[in-house]
Amino acid sequence: MKKNRYYTTLLLLQALMLFSCSQEEPLRVDEDGDLEIVFTTGLPGIETRSESFVTGSLNDGFRVTAFCPEDESTIDGSGNIREYFDYQLVTRAPGMGNAFRSEMCRWPENKVTKEGTLKFFAFYPSCEELRERTGGNEDNFKLTNSTTKKGTTITYKYVMEKFKVNRDISRHVDFVMATAQENKKNGLYSGVALKFEHQLARVDIKAWGNPSTFDIEIAGIRLGNVNIESNLDFSLKPNISYSAKDSTQNGQWLQSPAPIKGVVEYIYREGEPVIQIKNGGKYTTSTNATSLMGNAGSAFVIPASYSKWTKYATSGLYFSVLLRVKDIDGMELYPNIVGANMNNSNTTDNMNVIYFAVNKSTGVINKRIYKKNGNYYADEECSVLYTINQNEEIRAYGWAAFPPSSSTTALKSGCQYTFTFNYTNGVGVEDPADVLTFAPIITPVTPTVTVTSFSSGGTTDVTDKINIIP
Repeated sequence: MKKNRYYTTLLLLQALMLFSCSQEEPLRVDEDGDLEIVFTTGLPGIETRSESFVTGSLNDGFRVTAFCPEDESTIDGSGNIREYFDYQLVTRAPGMGNAFRSEMCRWPENKVTKEGTLKFFAFYPSCEELRERTGGNEDNFKLTNSTTKKGTTITYKYVMEKFKVNRDISRHVDFVMATAQENKKNGLYSGVALKFEHQLARVDIKAWGNPSTFDIEIAGIRLGNVNIESNLDFSLKPNISYSAKDSTQNGQWLQSPAPIKGVVEYIYREGEPVIQIKNGGKYTTSTNATSLMGNAGSAFVIPASYSKWTKYATSGLYFSVLLRVKDIDGMELYPNIVGANMNNSNTTDNMNVIYFAVNKSTGVINKRIYKKNGNYYADEECSVLYTINQNEEIRAYGWAAFPPSSSTTALKSGCQYTFTFNYTNGVGVEDPADVLTFAPIITPVTPTVTVTSFSSGGTTDVTDKINIIP
């Protein structure tokens, strides 16, 4: 067990100047000169949810791994380099401002020709928190190291395998990562600066409209055919084109093995109001468009260059909104009347219809209910009959989808995408999950998308029209 001793007064003064704050604890140095590493951080705007198992920011600590190619004891006969220290929790150092440290993170020696150089990979939240957030298992968020040294050539490869995104948008969480390389001589007094970057793309959806022949109510949103599981290589640069305005310059989402695709969605819940878009309503212009995200908050999706969904295709990016449509006389237009013929063999009984008990006066959802054999139930297993009270009514909602118009849509790390849907002239087509994929409902719908920097807010710099296919 090494015995700690304090720095000299001069070193303390240097540390005070570095962190620009009063220091409650001095840095520690062992008798052989082995020093704790101090990390300073750039703190991006980190988005988390309120559940207790997801912490609020980097203030709660982050995980860091380091490699030391100068340390021959970490290199085997084939040139494989193991971690100098691995997956260490680094927490805020009391009284040292925006600085973090761990007793397990120490500088290597820098004697003779060695500079004590380390390569760092850090991230937040931890693998355990991510698994709990997404419902993943031990195969998800698994860290693998394939770093090598061949002669004087060092190739870093540090990968988080099977990064998973929850289908439920309300369970999404931001993920940030930082890389740095520093040596003991330079980093001893200045610390190691970690600039954390957002690795996911943030998506928000808004809507407006001033239709003249129909009214719509919205109760959920969906992004279809997005990557929900993929490998992230910390040691590579993004492979989706980026420019100086983007906040993320490190980390690459790998295409091999092929990412797993699926949908992410949020269906409104008890206590949330449905959103009404109608002629002369509250959201009749693009300037007063309203968010469709409900209580879910933003979606955080795996970046990729997505192809568009086309007619009768099972792949390609699409958007879908859970809604009901009535004409101006109050007759329901969508979802279609249960049992009505859609073609020679299918009826709307096969549609993916969501039912809610809604307060007639406030539009607030009292309960999501389930239908079976003409009866309504309070549970998904359809074992408890639901009793409708006099202040509510049962309303049916179906998914209405539309694809992007461009052949590809790039969702990049560190960018925030706001899609705004204009429902003045239409609502979309049948969702791919329903029986008559792409059957028109009321068309067209013309959303736009704006892109801003994730952390700075930025300004609108991209506009893309998304038109429905007739």
